[in-house]
Amino acid sequence: MVDAAIALGTRDGVGALTLQGVATASGVSKALVLYHHEDKDALLLAVARRLSEKDVAALAQAAAGDEVLEAWRRVSGDDAQRAERALLLTLLQEASLRSAAPALLTARVQAGSALASAMLAEAGLRPRIASSLLGRLLVHHLDGIAVGTRGRSATALEAELDAAALAFLGLGAE
Repeated sequence: MVDAAIALGTRDGVGALTLQGVATASGVSKALVLYHHEDKDALLLAVARRLSEKDVAALAQAAAGDEVLEAWRRVSGDDAQRAERALLLTLLQEASLRSAAPALLTARVQAGSALASAMLAEAGLRPRIASSLLGRLLVHHLDGIAVGTRGRSATALEAELDAAALAFLGLGAE
């Protein structure tokens, strides 16, 4: 149900995430959705948690691999991941989910810190600022790309990713 809700939300927006809409997308009854999720807010929280977990996993995988800078560019530029990040940001603006936002952001920032540190290490640099701040900058930049690049050309996105990579590397020192 949560995966169907994510697909529905990334395709049609957060407004489509009604109990009936998720039930229809999942091929189950509304009663079954309510059996697994107390109410719409509980369903939206489950979707936000899953999206956050997926983002953390993608950032961690990018940090752990070879060619970290290229892995970051793939994570940043992937259309599906950008759509999921945009949905997550929209969900976290819902009044009922605002209390969950700090914990979800903390997990993403920790993964972003590891990725930013790995990017700098790959370039032979060490951070000039706290790794937690690096992680926060990286996550906020990813979020900005997710929200700000809808409808932009692939060339514009590539230019933004190149500029961001240079900015991150500029936060390092030999």
